[in-house]
Amino acid sequence: MLFHAASAERIAGHREEAAFLYLTARLRTSRQILFEKGDRPQLLSIMLMTSGPLVMPILEADPELARRVVKRVIDWDSSTPDPFREREAAKSGEIAEKLAVIGAGLARLPDQLRDDPARVAQARKALGESERQIEASYAQRCGPGTLDPADAEAATKRIQSAAESLARTHPFVVAQAGGEVKSVNVGTYRMSHGSLPTRLTVSVSPASGKAFYAEVDAEATITPERKLGGVKMSLACVTDLWIGQRDASWKNVCADDPKARKPSAATTGELKPFDVAADEKSRQNAAQKTVCGFADLKLPEQFSVFAAGAYSGREIAFQIDQSGHQGTQIDVAVNSPGKPVVLMLGAYEPTIWNIGWSPQTRIAAVLVGGYHRQAVAGLEPSTPLLNSSYDNKGACGYFYVTPDNLAPLNPLSKRVFGRGVDMVFPATNGKVVIGKPLATGVSLITSGAIVPESFHDRTAPMAGPAGLADAVRKGLLRKATAADAEAWSEAVMQSNPQRDLPPVAGKGVLRPPKPGLFNAYVVLKPFTYPSGLYGGNSASFLIPKGVPKPEGNSGHSSVYDINTLNCQGALCSAR
Repeated sequence: MLFHAASAERIAGHREEAAFLYLTARLRTSRQILFEKGDRPQLLSIMLMTSGPLVMPILEADPELARRVVKRVIDWDSSTPDPFREREAAKSGEIAEKLAVIGAGLARLPDQLRDDPARVAQARKALGESERQIEASYAQRCGPGTLDPADAEAATKRIQSAAESLARTHPFVVAQAGGEVKSVNVGTYRMSHGSLPTRLTVSVSPASGKAFYAEVDAEATITPERKLGGVKMSLACVTDLWIGQRDASWKNVCADDPKARKPSAATTGELKPFDVAADEKSRQNAAQKTVCGFADLKLPEQFSVFAAGAYSGREIAFQIDQSGHQGTQIDVAVNSPGKPVVLMLGAYEPTIWNIGWSPQTRIAAVLVGGYHRQAVAGLEPSTPLLNSSYDNKGACGYFYVTPDNLAPLNPLSKRVFGRGVDMVFPATNGKVVIGKPLATGVSLITSGAIVPESFHDRTAPMAGPAGLADAVRKGLLRKATAADAEAWSEAVMQSNPQRDLPPVAGKGVLRPPKPGLFNAYVVLKPFTYPSGLYGGNSASFLIPKGVPKPEGNSGHSSVYDINTLNCQGALCSAR
């Protein structure tokens, strides 16, 4: 997490902060791998190769900056607990010696730079190159013609929905189904450089008969505001082969599968291309018919408007929607004994707002917003509540409350409550106190009519490690073994021409590397990745022959698909 934060600060132009985070990450990870092996040494190597060239020239080009940053890292490290440094094994012996070497290496860096002018000169050249790389990366991600990442997920969903709609209604697909199409579902898709689907594989289940697959092409345009504009959908072909049955060498199943069926020009012409821009305009027109506000809300003459929120709350063990994002919760304590309050609560991630208030507090109304689903617990059922998120297409649009996203708050508050926000209270660690600080021992009032657990979406998989354990219990996954890793290595070896290499003493002929077995699973049946597989919660998945690739977001996990012999994830390049 610290390495990724360092890269983000570097791209944002905060050089010193990036350097501090990078050295902190390197220091702590170097300690960690003395105790925890697995894939962590490879992950450290990857981070040093990817983040290092962007950040290290900042330090190497300016010895005085390096001295300041190193001192800051050492001060922070000495005052911040480290579970690895505090272990008993770290206090003596070989581990203690290695820890001392790591610390001494960090402390020597400024003097090494001061005494090596050639290294400093070389770093200054490298710094200019890294700036050019960042500018190019920024242009690729955020320049004209690129989609705003905040809209990428919603845009992908709209394209997937359009592909399903085309597959369900296209005359050629209906003819292949022999009549009624029972169900359709996007299984996989290929993405463009802009991270939008360009070729989608849609599974089609007829009312009777065998399922088949429609290959649908999507051609998207991006508006000057970096939003999804028009998207034209077209049917490329239908095939009886799902992904795992296709030859790994095929680039295009429609061209390479001799049994693929393509619609004629006449059939294709019967269906108008789907236009997302027109669909979006229609949706917005429909939304405008709903007023952004409370029906018959009567506010007291004097009241305060308080806003509170965060990007997300603390993670909970279940999901509250089908977004694939891990559910979070924010506990809200409201203390405004002198004046009634209206609340504006907002988070980006799917969040449960668990509200309580002091005995002298009166909550007159609550407006809650966010990108994904927002849910409110603890509030009296009689209290006026307006829930407007992107996912529920709320009449007020969507908003969330963070210190760097304050601009939408006052205009929305004036629109709904007739006045601006009096104070913003950022939530931290899933908690926020709104109004005056709570006195010790004050008991909050909360309604038991709606509790947080009532929002558990039991049709969505559990999140993070709990979701993986649940999948094992259900027989969807099993723990991977050394034999599974060996099978992957053997399959890769058999699929590639043998290189003319001599054997190595004690090792023989070098074989393809095996997947790591730390937190590794074999996929046994159709499966959807649980949300939250990032950082320490990431895993490795091995997909045997004949098993479909899981749905959902694999996060930072590595996926070894023996059907295609492709590996997806950060560890793949390290193996």
